Amino acid sequence: MSVHDDKPVPKVIDFGIAKATRQKLTEKTLFTRFNQFIGTPAYMSPEQAGLSSLDIDTRSDIYSLGVLLYELLTGRTPFSKEELLAGGYEEICRVIREKEPPKPSTRLSTMPAADRSTIAAQRKVPPEKLGRLVRGELDWVVTKALEKDRTRRYESATAFAQDIERFLKNEAVSAVAPSLTYRFRKMVLRNELVFGAAAAVTPLLCWGLWLAPGRRFERGRQKKRG
Repeated sequence: MSVHDDKPVPKVIDFGIAKATRQKLTEKTLFTRFNQFIGTPAYMSPEQAGLSSLDIDTRSDIYSLGVLLYELLTGRTPFSKEELLAGGYEEICRVIREKEPPKPSTRLSTMPAADRSTIAAQRKVPPEKLGRLVRGELDWVVTKALEKDRTRRYESATAFAQDIERFLKNEAVSAVAPSLTYRFRKMVLRNELVFGAAAAVTPLLCWGLWLAPGRRFERGRQKKRG
């Protein structure tokens, strides 16, 4: 249950709930009495973890499908169960809404060698080749599906599937690497306090640098007179 305009709104999360009707909930499924948080947080889209669920549409499913692709490539979900459950309800929602997961290729390159070898063996790929196969276009496809801003995700499951097919056919995918401008804007949003303080201090520093030459000149004149 979420709240919109001070009114309770029911929230239904598909991933991780359907299987609970015929068998026991798995250890990945979190359910609490407070706030009625039920479902599998690792597959939950940012808007589902938001304060209002009224803007949820098909693109929320695209996010969950992106998590599945991430898991297929790396053997891990973008956010692990341990990471999500380390904090309380509010922290789980904050991580899902705000924290950027590592790219699949980065996750593979930073995991223990033994884990990487196991994943590579399961996919019948040499460990040293696995990261290279994922790096680039597959990173971009996953990143587009996992965008926090749903307007930047694939518009439909068909569009998502078509991009994967393009990759398999060695064709150019529609997903592209995020631009430097976009990544910088995301960094600013993630560090608003730091950049806000810097923005406040910068004019003062510039003013001081502008006055400094004049002050040095004035002190030099005073020394000559003395």
